[in-house]
Amino acid sequence: MATIRVLTENDIPGVAALFARVYPDYRWRSQAACESYFYEMFFDNPWRGLDLPSWVAEENNRVTGCYAMIPRPMSFRGRPIRVAVGCQIMVDPERRRSLTALQLAKACISGPQDLTLADGATDQTRHGWVGIGGAAPLLNSLHWTRPLRPARFALSLLEERAAFPRLLTLAARPLAAAADALALRLRPNRLLREESEFVEETLHPSTMLAHLPDVLSGYALQPVYDARTLTWLLGQAARKTRHGTLRAQAVRDRERRLIGWYLYYLLAGKASEVVQIAAVPGAFDHVLRCLLVDAWRHGAAALRGRIDPRHAKEFCDRHCWLRTDGTWTLVHSHHPDIMDAIHQGDAFLSRLEGEWWMRFLAYPRWLPAAPEVEAGATHPAPPAFSRAPARAETHAIPPVAK
Repeated sequence: MATIRVLTENDIPGVAALFARVYPDYRWRSQAACESYFYEMFFDNPWRGLDLPSWVAEENNRVTGCYAMIPRPMSFRGRPIRVAVGCQIMVDPERRRSLTALQLAKACISGPQDLTLADGATDQTRHGWVGIGGAAPLLNSLHWTRPLRPARFALSLLEERAAFPRLLTLAARPLAAAADALALRLRPNRLLREESEFVEETLHPSTMLAHLPDVLSGYALQPVYDARTLTWLLGQAARKTRHGTLRAQAVRDRERRLIGWYLYYLLAGKASEVVQIAAVPGAFDHVLRCLLVDAWRHGAAALRGRIDPRHAKEFCDRHCWLRTDGTWTLVHSHHPDIMDAIHQGDAFLSRLEGEWWMRFLAYPRWLPAAPEVEAGATHPAPPAFSRAPARAETHAIPPVAK
């Protein structure tokens, strides 16, 4: 049986080597870059606390397992709580039939945190998690997809799965564009209606920080940020370029009052991943609508994201498909009221609050690596996530053709 102990800085090379064995299809430009990123996440994040460590499993002086944790401050009904976000659980392929994963999970949930959270778990991890008393709330694990160019989106899925020769899919793109243009005219556009105009502008960390109390009002469980931690987090998210370019927009009404914002990775011609949608009470549908229009105008074939259970109706009203996609949100707490709040959809847990924004998987081997994969240098958060000019206009996007 493996020895479970606290992760130390000297374990980083062994953890990086373990990562290479567990994820052979993903690569970094160099071993040094991989180790640098692991060190940055585990020992140089702005929330690091010695009482909420990461854990490793060791056998015969070799790291055979790791469960990495990042502390995150949150509040529950106005009182501060400590949350441990699980960001990597790995077990050597040769030891997957052992109890190593179970030992690591038990070590992690035995800490002093009020809540343990992960949002990228596999089915296998979910089964083990539930077995030790945790939960995998279905509502927080549902994902939504909104096709914006249905034919191009279908073609992109075929390209991702290499279902047809690449030359054939490239040749089909003009036909897909024509089909999407036709879809615009199949029925009246449901988003074309008289509505107040909204102004969109580049979202800055300072704007988010100033308006967090407004958009989070009413949630029992909320993230807590300050200027340093929010700037660091958004800077890290902006470096995850394998999903596209991070685009962040604030949405204001005609009186210039901020009603919300959205962040997503723009990837023209493919599905773009949504990181966060936030809105003041009563304005979520307006912000969602602005997001859909923005992605459509910038060439996205579809939008995907994790659902906020409180706003399931708005997603359905905007013709989004809801489904599980093979990744689960896992939670564990010794406080029944915290668990109840999560199960009831009374928690603001976007992709920024979990592990999704991290870049451990770097780039698949079948894609050309980009310079951003290197993690050895310090990359400050950019002052802006988009250079598109602000605009004030009534938005319209095509419905999904039936």
